[in-house]
Amino acid sequence: MKSWLEEYYPEVSAAGALGAALKVAAERRACEVGPVDPASSEVRIITERGVVRVGLAAGRRLFMVGIHTPGFTWATGSTDDLGLLVEAVASWKAGMPLDAFESRFDFMELDEFARPLEARDPAPLQWSNLLSSAFYAKQWGLLNRVHGDGALRRLFPTVSHGTVRLRVDPMDGESRHLLVREAGPGLYELRAVGDPASDWVTVGADDVVARLRGVLAGDR
Repeated sequence: MKSWLEEYYPEVSAAGALGAALKVAAERRACEVGPVDPASSEVRIITERGVVRVGLAAGRRLFMVGIHTPGFTWATGSTDDLGLLVEAVASWKAGMPLDAFESRFDFMELDEFARPLEARDPAPLQWSNLLSSAFYAKQWGLLNRVHGDGALRRLFPTVSHGTVRLRVDPMDGESRHLLVREAGPGLYELRAVGDPASDWVTVGADDVVARLRGVLAGDR
């Protein structure tokens, strides 16, 4: 009796692993996909636009692919054609423009952040998403105050458990960031993460923007 791998992925079964099968397919198509662990059950390929991950669906023939960078998704998709998938991976790695990639490989869906990521400026879309989602309505007052300032608007905002996190470098999840949270009616607490000398400071709503700008500039 055939295993599910033999039944749905005969080329993977014959090669011994997904990584090896992908390398074989790439060679046949004269595609350059870069280093691939031939024994890997999940393929992981590093590119200048995120990490491409390829896996197998169980119970049916479907190669699943996702392209991610820390905190963001570039694109996701799936196909039953390993050769076409290899061409997509090679094209992505080679830097094919997003519009051409989306048109050529219609099984891949670009994430809404793909084009802002390409421009290295995902903050405006993130601000738009937060300020238009009723889920963050409780933070709208603070978010609108911060967004109204030209310098602070360039920071990348996220909200977790009611606390607004403002990341200095939108493309670097480990970059310096500021935290702001409501402390009571008309009051906020803020601090700079990663600064040993920084602790939570309480300020009034009318002063929170100026204080955030000061913390951002390195003032206390």
